Amino acid sequence: MNQHKDFNLPSVRLNAGMYALTKLSAAGLTFILISLFMLIHGYENGIPSGWPVSVPYAIYAYGLPAAILADALLRIFRSTSLSPALALYAIAGYGAGLWLAAEQGGDSLVSGLTGLAVLLLFRIAQIAGERFPILLPFFALFIPLICLVLF
Repeated sequence: MNQHKDFNLPSVRLNAGMYALTKLSAAGLTFILISLFMLIHGYENGIPSGWPVSVPYAIYAYGLPAAILADALLRIFRSTSLSPALALYAIAGYGAGLWLAAEQGGDSLVSGLTGLAVLLLFRIAQIAGERFPILLPFFALFIPLICLVLF
């Protein structure tokens, strides 16, 4: 019979699940903020003027992998302070913008700078989600679905 010792170690699955929920919540909050920004500026068929793809596609297909890569690099470098994290997210955001421009077309400089701004907003949204974990499911699931229906 296997006896389990009561260690004070957090569950790996719980940590991975919270990480995924935090990332999806940050992507959802970023999507909401950019959608509100789109209401002020022009957009056509869900695509802002000057963007090659729709906002959800840009955030979830390009921004989310870049943010995960930035988190992996932060974990490798064992950095916990905010300044290196923001710098790494800015570099990853510019790279995500270049990746989007290379695949979807568009101006490389404008896409890179837009990606930089979006990924910095993504990081700020992630920090906000970590501060208020009760809101994670709403920003991860429900509110982005409502925005997709409305916009």
